[in-house]
Amino acid sequence: MPQKPIRVMHFADTHFGVELYGKLDAETGLNTRLMDFRRSLERCIEIALERGVDLAVFSGDAYKNRDPRQTDQREFAACIRKLTDKGIPVVMLVGNHDMPNVRGRASSVEIYRTLGVTNVHILSKPERLDLQTPAGKVRILGMPYLMKGIAVAREEFQGKNLDETRRLLEDRYTTLINALTDTIEPDSEDDSPVIFLGHFWVNGARLSSWQQGYFSMQEPQVALSDLKNSAFDYVALGHIHKHQDLNKGSYPPVVYSGSPDRIDFGEKNEPKGFCLVNLVRGETTYEYIPVEAARALLDIEVDVVGDEPTEQILAEIKKHRLRDAIVKLSYKISQQNLGLVRSKDIKEALSYAYYLVSITPRIERDAAARSRLLTESKTPREALALYLEMRQDWTTRHAKILEYAEPLFKSLEEEEMVG
Repeated sequence: MPQKPIRVMHFADTHFGVELYGKLDAETGLNTRLMDFRRSLERCIEIALERGVDLAVFSGDAYKNRDPRQTDQREFAACIRKLTDKGIPVVMLVGNHDMPNVRGRASSVEIYRTLGVTNVHILSKPERLDLQTPAGKVRILGMPYLMKGIAVAREEFQGKNLDETRRLLEDRYTTLINALTDTIEPDSEDDSPVIFLGHFWVNGARLSSWQQGYFSMQEPQVALSDLKNSAFDYVALGHIHKHQDLNKGSYPPVVYSGSPDRIDFGEKNEPKGFCLVNLVRGETTYEYIPVEAARALLDIEVDVVGDEPTEQILAEIKKHRLRDAIVKLSYKISQQNLGLVRSKDIKEALSYAYYLVSITPRIERDAAARSRLLTESKTPREALALYLEMRQDWTTRHAKILEYAEPLFKSLEEEEMVG
């Protein structure tokens, strides 16, 4: 007799507490971006309940940081309660943003376990959880993020450089994943399906555009071969905000659900939502459910040609729905036509936007002018900033490059003061 599928909601990376491009809502007193993130997660949960889920698994990173404000905790808990009030068990894995960087401190989601909240199960260490759902038993293997700050305190990490530390962490992941896998006895009479729940970067996974700007190449990467294991029926991953199946067309599915909402403009074109899994031992399938984010991130770009720049910019603005959108405007223009731009008219046209981030002219200069700008009366910091401004293909990395260069600038300034 065929097994009845266990319906599973797989979601991750909600990051409550991000307030970028937000403002205070006068009616609720909450930051509007917190309200946006809550609405997006609530919509995911509503769809999952409409589709009759039996279990929800959360692959980590509930909050922006490991010390969330009580308000962020309250809003996230209210979302989770929409599941538990319907009798749906929720399994929450601890992600890097949830986890303290000091051994012994509680994670940001530990309060659910401490209070004994019904139907919420927290996995904060590599462990197996056997869970009875309304549709049957599920075996869950949880592999949380390994914090480098805690791991490097171990004796075998002492005296290692960054590359050596990364490789040791990767080996540690493999050892722990294999140990978890060994708990699934191949000859056991227990034929209940198995979910592997993980929060880490798998080798070959594509970062979201926003994450490309800050992920370090020293971030450990787990080998995909460790997860393409027939002992698993579904691998539910978090940490990467971009939805993707790393084992597409093969078994088991190795899936990042992606995040339910967009954090920054680097994610503006990426679908957001969650995964709905039909969990059956040896025959699991899933579908990705895209959910329209609570608020659009609208990046308007204009390539100005001719001597009527304002009219061209205004015409492009009119093509877009500004109300309720977070908006950036940039326009490429020649140096000689820059003075023809009527900034007041452009700002007035953009005043209908929910939130205006910036209006940025990208000035085209000839080679001689660019050379002069980089060499005449510029500090190293100013010269680098100007160079990065010219490199539009590096837009998502500008802030990080300047951050990494800052110690060098300060060192140069100190040498000049001494000299």
